[in-house]
Amino acid sequence: MPMKSPAHPGRLINSSLAELDLSVAQAAESLGVSRAQLHRVIAGDSALSPEMALRLEVVIGSTADHWLRIQAAYDTAQVRARAGEITRGLKRAVSRPQSQQRSA
Repeated sequence: MPMKSPAHPGRLINSSLAELDLSVAQAAESLGVSRAQLHRVIAGDSALSPEMALRLEVVIGSTADHWLRIQAAYDTAQVRARAGEITRGLKRAVSRPQSQQRSA
């Protein structure tokens, strides 16, 4: 069963930086990004890009795939929270019986 409210990857990045005793400025320098860019991800204001995930893999650890799965779980939870609004009026597509399909 999926988590109802997974953490934004920025929260986990922040925890990793604390464990490594790195400031945001130090981590940003190591990652080759601006302090503001890293801060936006940590604060949850920006999504984690595949490029940033690769940078995190090299500098902090884990894999880029792992970081991106965390982002995908967070994004999916955010969308599911608005599922009623998003899917209002949508209907499941049903294929026509073969006798009603056009020949190609």
